[in-house]
Formats: sequence, structure tokens, C-alpha cells
Amino acid sequence: MISLMVVAAGLICQPSSAGQLADVVCSYKAGKNPNTGYTDGNAILQPATSDDDTSGIVSLGQWEESSLRGSPVGIIVGFSTSIANLDGNDLLIVGNAMTSWYEPGYVEVAMETSGSGATADGWEDETFYLLKPSNYDQVGDPRTNALSITWDQTAFDDGDNPYTDDAWSDQSSLTGYADVTVGGDAMDISWAIDASGESVTLSSIAYIRIRTVTNSTAGTFGYFSTDLDYIEYMHVVPEPFCTAMLVATATAMLIRRRRF
Repeated sequence: MISLMVVAAGLICQPSSAGQLADVVCSYKAGKNPNTGYTDGNAILQPATSDDDTSGIVSLGQWEESSLRGSPVGIIVGFSTSIANLDGNDLLIVGNAMTSWYEPGYVEVAMETSGSGATADGWEDETFYLLKPSNYDQVGDPRTNALSITWDQTAFDDGDNPYTDDAWSDQSSLTGYADVTVGGDAMDISWAIDASGESVTLSSIAYIRIRTVTNSTAGTFGYFSTDLDYIEYMHVVPEPFCTAMLVATATAMLIRRRRF
């Protein structure tokens, strides 16, 4: 019986080919100058179907100070089933970055401490932690220092990273930001830090908040605005039947070991 169940598990329990997508929009309030036609927060719940699919992209507008607790500038999305912090990168945040055009947004995450997944207003009771950017020590904390994080327009026009520190002129080394890498930016929940910059350990998260990292102007286009397509949990999510089968198999094997 055990061997048949193991074989069945091997044949049937093929993991899903795609990760879980964020499926709850908790809050969306654009800052100044969002891209025209890209201000539907629900657009982040599904991938764009083409480069000109405005229904699949949401624009966050420029960084802007906000004291509105219930409606902070930026976007907060959630996973209705909390997602685990596993080894390696956990999240893929896909924007519309191009090789010489990228508009970084900083990323924060929060648990759902009730033990369930995200709800539309559950984030209000949670603490958000920054996923520490790779140039944090050079340019400061974007949560409190955003208006002094400026862009080097000359470097930007040359296709380099717009931050002023030369050590970060290589786009490939810039991590911890959304909308900077063509095809999406991989994130590790283990990068989380608290308000003091100290690392924190989160076993899982349910909420993600993203805001444009600066209020600087941007030459030809006049401003920078982080634009987002969708957010995906990078680890494979088994089908429900597969999970049940694996649990049953493990239980049966444990019982057999106890007998013998």
C-alpha cells in the first residue's frame, strides 16, 4: 500500500508551473504625476498582455509625504494565503523597466499576524519592514531620506544607474528595488530590516507596500514614477490535491515505521 501511494504521489503530485500571484489590493494612492491612463490599482493583480496594455500596469507617481494613515501614497497589495520565507529569493516584482530606463520603488513587507492571509484592511494592524536595498549604506533609508536621494541626470542619460554614488552605476548590482530590472526584480524576504536598520526574521508575509523612491525630476519625461505589472511568489506552489496526497503518504509511512 505504501509503495503504491508513493508512486501515486510521484505521478500525480507535479507542482504548479507558476507561483502564487498577489490577489488583494489593500490601498492605492498615487503620488504626484502618475503616468496618464495607468491609475487603476487593480491592474497589479494580473500580468499585462502586451507592452501597450494599460489595464495591466499601475503607476505610483512621484514620492510624496503623506500623513493619511488610511490611504498612504503608493500601493499595498496582499496574498490571500500568506507566503513562506524560504531559502533564496521569494518574490518577483515585475515592472516595466527597460535597459536604459528604470524608476526604482522601495519595497516593504508585513506579516498577517492573525495567522490567515491578507484582507483589504488587515494591513492596518501590521508592522511593515523594508527589504534593504543594496545601496542602503550609500544613499540612506528611503523611508525617511527619500527627498534627499537624488538622481544623477548625466549618468542616467548614459544608461547608468541614476544614483550619485559611482559604486552603484552598474544596474545589475542594484537590488532591493522594484522596476529596475528588465523582466522583474527578485526579492528575498530575509532582507527585511526594521525602522532602526536592524535585521528581522519573518517566517512569512502577506502584505507588500511599494513607493517610488524619489521626488527628483527626470529630464525628458519630467519625473520618475515606479510602474508595476504584477507580483509573484517565486517558489513553486503545489496543487491542493498534491499537498493532501503528500501529507497522506508521509502519515502512512510514519505509521508503518512505528509498527516495525
